[in-house]
Amino acid sequence: MYPTTLINATSNLEIQEKPIAFGSHGLILTGMILLPAGASKHNRVPGVVFCHGYGNDQAAFDISARILAAEGIATLVFDFRGHGNSEGLLDGQMVEDVVDAWNFLHDQPEIDHKRMGLIGHSMGAMSAIMAAGKLKKASMLVGLACPGEVHHAIASHPEHIAYPWFRRLIEYIFRLCTHFNKDMKARVDWKKFLDSWPRMKTSKVLADLEGCSKLFVFCLSDPATPYNRFLYSYVVASEPKQVMVFTGNHNTPLENEQLRTQWTKWAIGALHGGRDYKG
Repeated sequence: MYPTTLINATSNLEIQEKPIAFGSHGLILTGMILLPAGASKHNRVPGVVFCHGYGNDQAAFDISARILAAEGIATLVFDFRGHGNSEGLLDGQMVEDVVDAWNFLHDQPEIDHKRMGLIGHSMGAMSAIMAAGKLKKASMLVGLACPGEVHHAIASHPEHIAYPWFRRLIEYIFRLCTHFNKDMKARVDWKKFLDSWPRMKTSKVLADLEGCSKLFVFCLSDPATPYNRFLYSYVVASEPKQVMVFTGNHNTPLENEQLRTQWTKWAIGALHGGRDYKG
């Protein structure tokens, strides 16, 4: 597929839009790369992989990806397995999807391999953290509304120690959210998906992720991923790190323009060596 040229409304700069399809362990995932004006193998630019949350698709990060592309950063958005136009079922292999998306962007001739980052929301934030630990190459990481570790949630509430029951409760919550939010769509292998969550030990990964600039964003009225559930992972995370807590709900970091400007400005500065975002 050949790129088309778009005009970004926020910057009036030309951005190349490249529809992509890449493999992830036998499945084909679909997405898009947005290349900034002037990016080439002779003028390499930073790159970022965006990772959407459960029940969403690559469109969740469309505006954010275009903001970064307008500021000279190549961005890749994609549909996780079991979402959007990607193949397969959501089966707990989200981290592998992120790693494969990273490798696909990494292989583009326009990308500066020393300035690459990951940005994720909710399920995508947890997957991005775990992928960063596996890759050990990210120079920047942003987690929006990241869930806490399951075993810490259980430890904080001993009545939930009977994990099979707790797992059924989580499944019920996911199904309920999908039922009442008609915009959420996912094809799921529930057993494999839920079995993967206790293995997502973000605290261990973040403690070892030295040299990667990290930002975590939470909203006070978010019942799905309250910031206190992630507190332990943040406390043990290595420097440099920062947290932003705002008013709002689970999707506010994606939908509220002022909040989105805050974290995209931080990400742009991190990848451009501290240069301020002038949006």
